[in-house]
Amino acid sequence: MKINPALRMIILLLLIFSVLTIPVSGQVTKGIISVTSYPQGADIYLNDENLGRQTNAVIEDVFPGIHYVRLEMAGYRTWEDIFEVREGEISYVSHNMEPVVGDAFSVLTKPEGAAIYIDGEYSGRSNTVLNNLPAGAHTVLLTLDNYSDYSETVWINEDMSQSLIHNFEPVPTTGRITFESEPTNAGIYLDGEFKGNTRLELDEVEPGTYDAVIRKAGYDDWTGRVDVAAGKISEVRAELTLSKVNISVITVPAGADLYIDGVLSGVTPAEISVNQGGHTILVEKFGYESVEEEVDVGATGASLSYSLLSMVPQAIEEAEMAISLNLAYGPDNARKLLDKARESYNAGDSGSAVSYAEAAISGAYDVDGDGLKNTLDISPNLNNNVLYLLPVLVILLIGWFVSGDFVRRRVKPEITLHLPGSFKEDDMLARAEITADVKGGPYRGFVCTVYIDGTPVDHFTDPGSYAVSLAGKRPGVHTVFVLLQVAKERSGTAERKAEGSFTVESDGDGAYDESYGAEKSEESKAEKVPEPVPIIDTDDDSSGIEELYEERDDEKEQK
Repeated sequence: MKINPALRMIILLLLIFSVLTIPVSGQVTKGIISVTSYPQGADIYLNDENLGRQTNAVIEDVFPGIHYVRLEMAGYRTWEDIFEVREGEISYVSHNMEPVVGDAFSVLTKPEGAAIYIDGEYSGRSNTVLNNLPAGAHTVLLTLDNYSDYSETVWINEDMSQSLIHNFEPVPTTGRITFESEPTNAGIYLDGEFKGNTRLELDEVEPGTYDAVIRKAGYDDWTGRVDVAAGKISEVRAELTLSKVNISVITVPAGADLYIDGVLSGVTPAEISVNQGGHTILVEKFGYESVEEEVDVGATGASLSYSLLSMVPQAIEEAEMAISLNLAYGPDNARKLLDKARESYNAGDSGSAVSYAEAAISGAYDVDGDGLKNTLDISPNLNNNVLYLLPVLVILLIGWFVSGDFVRRRVKPEITLHLPGSFKEDDMLARAEITADVKGGPYRGFVCTVYIDGTPVDHFTDPGSYAVSLAGKRPGVHTVFVLLQVAKERSGTAERKAEGSFTVESDGDGAYDESYGAEKSEESKAEKVPEPVPIIDTDDDSSGIEELYEERDDEKEQK
């Protein structure tokens, strides 16, 4: 129900009047308003004031009198009403909101039968007419098998007929690639096949991954991979960089120093890789006039050739100056070279004259020719290679004495262990044969300890061959471990170990030999020659041997 603006003003004046006419001395009991709507969530306006609350809500502390309420909700018609609030009572206001809807909404597609989704909810299939759509914006999605989906946002106007018409396109089976490059007009190669020049758009490209190359003369190739998907556009943009080119420099005569942009780059003839663009070329050779030139190197590179102008008198003059500055060092060889330079010049051989003059300068500043200038040389007249070799020879000599002493005092323990493969439990003559010896230089102590199943059973303090009884062991496999420790004369202990196993058989049948895991036949029970057991070298320091040394010394004193 809409309230006339004039009537609304009258109601407002009455409300103000009713408040002003309330006796000051009287106690006013306020009322309560309960506001509900369907659907709930409508904004509540009381006497044109937005209370900031939504239905359903209870409004307390309302003055008694005439009031009007307005409910607003998007997609629904605004509703207003007048009511009276009594002292201490609850006034109820309730309303079913009336949606604002459009008229007929037609959805037409070609081909027909597309599923229609409005705001994500399925609403039927085309072609069809939909009624009572709420006014406002809605997202319409149309889907049809084997065709591309179509989505559009439509605005439904109140009491207005509208339609949506769409012609479906088949789902694409190929993709598209666009190529761009800087600079443009570069060749495009896809999987090695030329496709054209940039800028280019390739249509109907089969889905997959392709190797792309963008190529232009004077620039480095751009390479990459491009993925193509059906119905999608793949973009390739290449920033090409100028490639390096070769610059060739030849001089007559050869052997001149070549500087490019102030950096020594080689000796002529030379071929140097440079960036395209402007460069400063400088050619220098002793005895010849220098040449400097600005060169613009393009995509094809550059070839330069220079004939150097001889300056023999200046070269000879420089040689004379060098000799005069180093007279204190006796540059006799340099004088001879200078004389040859003059002779060659007088004979018209400029090349040889320059070479002799250059050698004379070098000989003047380095009289002994050892690579050090006279001012830095310990002995300018003696080749420093001899001085440098003396410390090396001393070190080698010391090393020879030290290594010789080490070899002479080196000790090498040796152990040989022989074990029977197996024997009967009642065999009281079974034994392990052990030979312990030391090769090499002198030593301070010698201890050879024998363990059976981890328990020490015997030890020897002198080299020799020994027999250790194996009798009294229970049937089964047993392990013999021999440790030989030799105390070196100066420091440290050298060790060697040997290990093996034997089998004690019960008095019954079924004898076998498990020595190193090899089964034996009945004939193997006969007498056999024991084989040496592999041994392990160590050379570690050991302190546990000292007590055995003391025990050995005690035994010798008793003897």
